[in-house]
Amino acid sequence: MEFGKRKHDKALVAESQGKVVGVIWVRIMNDYGHIDNDTPSLAMSVCSKYRGLGIGTSLLEQLLQVEKLAGYSKISLSVQKSNYAVKMYKKVGFNIIDENSEEYIMIANL
Repeated sequence: MEFGKRKHDKALVAESQGKVVGVIWVRIMNDYGHIDNDTPSLAMSVCSKYRGLGIGTSLLEQLLQVEKLAGYSKISLSVQKSNYAVKMYKKVGFNIIDENSEEYIMIANL
């Protein structure tokens, strides 16, 4: 996959006491959250013991700002309907634009 070698690749990490506890990244690729070839798809993960502390929200808000400054008009993602992060995505401005039996496709306009 060679992440970081494409011009649209970006990632941020959150650290606690020198340990990576969260990561968020975007890339334009044909994944589950893909909507078009001009919109980066987002993915993120926060270590379970660090969830609920605002780390994910902070990473998400910072990455949305980075992408806006880079000239992107929107970001997309795919998330399982049962994932508690759906609430966080909605809180920072993502809206559901499509769904299937298990997942939502969401977009944030920047």
